[in-house]
Amino acid sequence: MTTPIKEHLAAPGPVAVPPAVLEAIARPVVHHRTDTFAQTLNEARAVLAELLGVQDEGVAILTGNGTAAFEAAFLASVPSGATVLSVHAGKFGARWAKLARVHGHEVIDVTAPWGRVVPPEAIADALAANPGVQAVTLVHSETSTGVLHDLEAQAAAVHAAAPDAILLVDAVTSLAVSELRPEAWHLDAVVAGSQKGVMLPPGLGFAWLSERVRAKPVSPRRTLAFDVHAELTAQAKGATATTPAVGLVAGLVAARPYLLEGGVEALWRRRATLNEALLAAGTAAGCTPFAERPSPAVAALRVPDSIAAPDVVHALAARGVRIAGGQDDAKPFLIRPSLLGHADAYDALGLVGMLELALRDAGLDVPAGVAVAAAMTVLES
Repeated sequence: MTTPIKEHLAAPGPVAVPPAVLEAIARPVVHHRTDTFAQTLNEARAVLAELLGVQDEGVAILTGNGTAAFEAAFLASVPSGATVLSVHAGKFGARWAKLARVHGHEVIDVTAPWGRVVPPEAIADALAANPGVQAVTLVHSETSTGVLHDLEAQAAAVHAAAPDAILLVDAVTSLAVSELRPEAWHLDAVVAGSQKGVMLPPGLGFAWLSERVRAKPVSPRRTLAFDVHAELTAQAKGATATTPAVGLVAGLVAARPYLLEGGVEALWRRRATLNEALLAAGTAAGCTPFAERPSPAVAALRVPDSIAAPDVVHALAARGVRIAGGQDDAKPFLIRPSLLGHADAYDALGLVGMLELALRDAGLDVPAGVAVAAAMTVLES
């Protein structure tokens, strides 16, 4: 009988979850129409509000994934028939354009090649050429490419060119990972999911709506199960409009010390350091950073032409390490390791050591220790 391999999650979702959070999720189920759950829900919303730097009046916790949260926020914010400008340079940004088309909207695409950022000037030009745009969708951290877009500058471009347009932001892998200031940057809707930076299993979606969106609910309502306005009304009273994933909500409360001890800016710095260590290690081992402006959520690395990225992914999986590979056209050459979950310097050094071995398994001549040494330099700096 073969001894089971210890599995290690090192992908940009789902992620490793702290044991204390798993314990909270595994406790006996609490009824969702009780004072006990109302207190838990209030505390969970307060955690999200602190991570976002907003008041909790606009924060809704939904049972679903990040895509569900984005669709819910979209339907809560964008009137039927509105023209939508979709800004994208990766798989997930393209998904939001597809979502808008599914709901019957005319969509204007502003794109850049994978691995590149979308310049704010391109957004401004597109809005100037299309004065009827009523909503704009942006991706902060594009997980498929490892790019962190300059959301502050992009949002400023939108507001200068189309101040009345509703601005919706995918923060699925930037919440609790990189600088995000919805109110200061005048965003209208921000969405994320539980299985990324907040270190929970999959199952919750998060949506924040600005005051101007909350003040003018879209009419008529176009969804029942994911009506964010109804959820905000209920959650302000410590309840939910429909039955929630009560265990995951309790897990979010339990995750607070791992996220916010020392403040959210300290969390952003920790995330950035760990990812910089992965990028430095991959570069030292012969790979090339793929993202023009790297996101702290994932180390997107292009492998040398002499080897195939899927072989590296499979070699790591054989050793018990689960990373993400490239998607669509990037599958042959891109690997995407991540320390987005419950991770520290110990995990970083273990991951890059295993990456060295996997690159060798795939046929790359990697001197022993070069990746580990590069990561150590970053971690010690």
